[in-house]
Amino acid sequence: MTLGEQSFDEYVPGGEADDRLSVHQRLSQWFLLRGTRLSVTVFLLTGVLAALLLLSVVRPVDMHNLLSETNTVQSMFNTLLSGIILLVSIVVSINSIVFSQEITDIQNQRERIDASIQYRGRIEEFLESNVSPARPAEFLRVILRVIDQQTTALANIAAKSDDDEFREEAEAFSDRVTADTERAGETLSNAEFGTFKVLLAGLNYDYSRQLNAARRFKRKYGNSLADDEREAINDLIDTLKFFATGREYFKSLYYKRELARLSSRLLYVSLPTIVFTSYVLLALDTNIFPSTSVFGISPLLLFVSVSYTIALAPYVILTAYVIRAVTVTLNTLAAGPFILQRGAELDEFDWSEHASNDWNVTSPKKEFSDD
Repeated sequence: MTLGEQSFDEYVPGGEADDRLSVHQRLSQWFLLRGTRLSVTVFLLTGVLAALLLLSVVRPVDMHNLLSETNTVQSMFNTLLSGIILLVSIVVSINSIVFSQEITDIQNQRERIDASIQYRGRIEEFLESNVSPARPAEFLRVILRVIDQQTTALANIAAKSDDDEFREEAEAFSDRVTADTERAGETLSNAEFGTFKVLLAGLNYDYSRQLNAARRFKRKYGNSLADDEREAINDLIDTLKFFATGREYFKSLYYKRELARLSSRLLYVSLPTIVFTSYVLLALDTNIFPSTSVFGISPLLLFVSVSYTIALAPYVILTAYVIRAVTVTLNTLAAGPFILQRGAELDEFDWSEHASNDWNVTSPKKEFSDD
């Protein structure tokens, strides 16, 4: 199963899926999403150093001749030094372009604030309190609670319906939504402010399937629904759309925060790395390393291996951040009632009920004359 085909159920921190994961899946979970990027960076650098030393022990003669009798090592560190400077320049330039979008006039800033207040005010219509929570985790929990209440109300209204199929589907739909909202709510309740766990719980909530189911209710039973049933479905669809809007907004904030952290940590790491790599080039020219070795590892070999690992630090930091951003993007490509993951439990579209000769397709009115 490729990354884009997986569900976030396998990555939910503290979720039910954790008990069913193997050691390999737990490691992948930590590496891709749950682990801090600093820990992932240290893990990758340690792996690089261990691999270099292991290769040196397996073929010590070839490595010793390569390091002592050729200029390959100096060329390699020269290339790394140039690459570090270029990498930092590119990333900081991209960061500057992204953050330049935040430099706007007061009118645009006011429109942003008004839109945010208007969005929060829509959710507050369903709350008993006057103001919705300001923290993202608590705000998402409020929306999930509203969705749960609306689906329960829909099931209660459907229980009085004469349509047995609609009543059964509404009850099953309510049970599924209640289970999903409770699981996501528990994850959010244990999440610390500002952690990736808050974003992950929101990304994992499967609003797309619920939005499809609600729209299917409205389309399938539209002619037979009572006014209160139709109103309950419309309220649920609106709330799910507001949840989708909030999720995409929080995801954009996550990307902005990750880009800022990536740029700052690259700057902090790159300058010491550049200085150290320059020192390595000077030290290799002196050729003052003793020829002794322990377990097949000479001082020159150990020095080059450690230096190479340190020189890779900026690239590994970039890798750690990009891997998590790519994982989030691949699992949230579509916003709205579209599902791109395989294995989704969805009803197949019945083409037999929609033969082409039975479709009544109306042409839009022409807004312009032909002449």
